[in-house]
Amino acid sequence: MGKTAIEQILNGVAGETVTVKPTYVVVNDGEGHKAVDLVERGIVNRDSIIIFFDHDVPTGTSEAAAVVGKLERFSQEYGIRYIQSKGTGYQVMLDEFVKPGDIVVSAGRHNSIYGADGALGLNVNVEQLAHVMMKGSLQMQIPQTVKITVKGSLQGKASAMDAFITFLGDTVMENFSGRALEFTGEGMDSMTKPQRETFLSMVAQTGAVTAFYQKEAQGQYAREMEFDLGTVVPAAALPSTLYTYKPTYDYKPIHELAGIKLNQGYIGGYTGGRIEDLRLAAEMFKGKHIAWGFRLCISPVTSDVYLQAMDEGLLEIFIDFGAQIIAPANTASTVRARASSDTERRKLPQEATTIREALDVRIQKFISLPRPLWRQLR
Repeated sequence: MGKTAIEQILNGVAGETVTVKPTYVVVNDGEGHKAVDLVERGIVNRDSIIIFFDHDVPTGTSEAAAVVGKLERFSQEYGIRYIQSKGTGYQVMLDEFVKPGDIVVSAGRHNSIYGADGALGLNVNVEQLAHVMMKGSLQMQIPQTVKITVKGSLQGKASAMDAFITFLGDTVMENFSGRALEFTGEGMDSMTKPQRETFLSMVAQTGAVTAFYQKEAQGQYAREMEFDLGTVVPAAALPSTLYTYKPTYDYKPIHELAGIKLNQGYIGGYTGGRIEDLRLAAEMFKGKHIAWGFRLCISPVTSDVYLQAMDEGLLEIFIDFGAQIIAPANTASTVRARASSDTERRKLPQEATTIREALDVRIQKFISLPRPLWRQLR
């Protein structure tokens, strides 16, 4: 009997406690920066540590600017690689650093993306991240593995993101908690490398430890399942509490959401900002213009992709369409955070407690203006 992917990389068997020595330790301005505050006795293996400024780009608050300053000082003090303005850290790591068999550790929630290239990505908390920087290793128990055989292929306009949303929604996620996942079969083989990276990047939402794409899966599995890509249609995840694991995931096919008013859209990051994604978007937008009142942000996944999109004329199409081109980075998190209800509530008139009430208040104030002034404002 062969070994599962995680057993091969960690050189052990499920249930065994092993010492993990990461090939790379990644710190960024999203969550990992908090580990810097806990480093007290210096670091080891500085060449394995990489710091990315890739979340709040450019910084939009004094707090975010303080985080960047802290990371810069930490980098200078210990001689650590500091990467800024190159794009989303996950994609830069895949493009320039990670090889099959490598081990990547960070506080990021999408480290399973490295499994698309045969590497092990592990999510740790900030205390463990600080420990790894100071000691160079950590202890972990090798998890059991669930094998998912993926059949069929994506049809029509269905994307890899649609596939994973459907997989989450149609699967009981309790089966995955604390385990590694191996995706194999003709369905995975039919995907492009970027599609597999997108698909695997979202595995953290299942509660699994990590995930891999395996051309030839072998080993002893805790459970075996199947998933058919041929059943996937364009879909949208419904609003939910972020990072709250539930037995099932709420989603609906796009055609069932027709008529819902939308205010903002985002194309970018490691799930939608690759050159293939931008070409598809440009094809849809060419010769058209954005709807009034809708805001669209587009963020190429890396600076290299940004330049390629510029050379191909894609950015010009987006600008003509009315979209805003923003920095190559993991900016979706920042856009979401800045739109939080708490921030919005601080901007509300005293007479209102919700956004809807605020709009009503402002409309009432406007229409109650003296008639001549109202005419002038028109």
